[in-house]
Amino acid sequence: MFRLWHMVLLLFIAVSLTLETNAQKKDTLLFFNGQVLIGDIKAGFLGKLTIDEVDLGIIQVKMYKIKTIQSSGRFKIETQDKRTYYGVMQPGPKNGWVNILQDNSEVFAVSILNLNTIIAIEKGFFPRLEGNLAAGFSYTKSNSLGQLNFSFNVKYAGERFGHQLSLATIGSLDSSKYSRDREDGSLFTSYDLNTSTWFLSIGLNYQRNLELSIASRFQEFFGGGNKIIVRKYWQLRLMSGLTINQERSTSGTSTNELFELPLIFRFNFFKYHSPNIQINTVQSFYYSLSQKGRVRFDNNINFSWELIRRFYLTFNPYSNFDNQPPEGDSNFDFGVAINISYRF
Repeated sequence: MFRLWHMVLLLFIAVSLTLETNAQKKDTLLFFNGQVLIGDIKAGFLGKLTIDEVDLGIIQVKMYKIKTIQSSGRFKIETQDKRTYYGVMQPGPKNGWVNILQDNSEVFAVSILNLNTIIAIEKGFFPRLEGNLAAGFSYTKSNSLGQLNFSFNVKYAGERFGHQLSLATIGSLDSSKYSRDREDGSLFTSYDLNTSTWFLSIGLNYQRNLELSIASRFQEFFGGGNKIIVRKYWQLRLMSGLTINQERSTSGTSTNELFELPLIFRFNFFKYHSPNIQINTVQSFYYSLSQKGRVRFDNNINFSWELIRRFYLTFNPYSNFDNQPPEGDSNFDFGVAINISYRF
């Protein structure tokens, strides 16, 4: 059954991607110091804007330095007061402001510092991709020795659809044998409703955790959420719905579909003034509908500090709790990963 859900999710994402257009147009940024950048604005989020400059390539700039913006293509623009606009950006009534010319010809003047999220609608597929690749050293409860970890994350933002793919693994090498101690993978899709804060979501997760006797867990998520708080440099989202799990223990025992009620908090904080730091966390609570009294909790926090352009030092503590693991005595796992990551 879960394979059918996986196929439905992949088909859902493929259909959503075909709804996006592929026009290529140029945008212009004018800064307070007189510098001008010309290219394709890829995205903007919590105080930082990414542009593919015609000569310099991909550049990330801080919005508080921008004097005016002139865009040729259409954008989806969300402000800190949770308003959503669709249209082009033009120089505003004063420095540090933009006029948003909507599709219905209405014009709204907005401070650039009040722009929370900017999504290019007419820039094609690859210009909208954003992600990072990381590798480093980790410590886990199950292994007092150090371990190696690798992770990959990529995001795609469309007019109403958003997709995120995340992969992470922690393993240890002992006597020339590699042990896959912990693995996480997720494919998440959201769809913004006509309101400015509500969205629908669907996701597929994979977990492996030898400390909790989980050889594999496949999880399908169906639900929605709300952007509870949107501020200049941080954002808080809440999601809930229904999850369906299929588990296999380290002894080979498999379960039928297990149903859970989830409550998921996603928090993002960005500070682009010196020092350049970012904090992202996902806190997930699960209450079982199939197994009486079973509750689970997954905690993941990621701290990033920019060392040089595009390279970050990341500190990633995590923990997992399950009061009824498939087998074994351990119901709690924790660890920390320290990585050097490259963002593209």
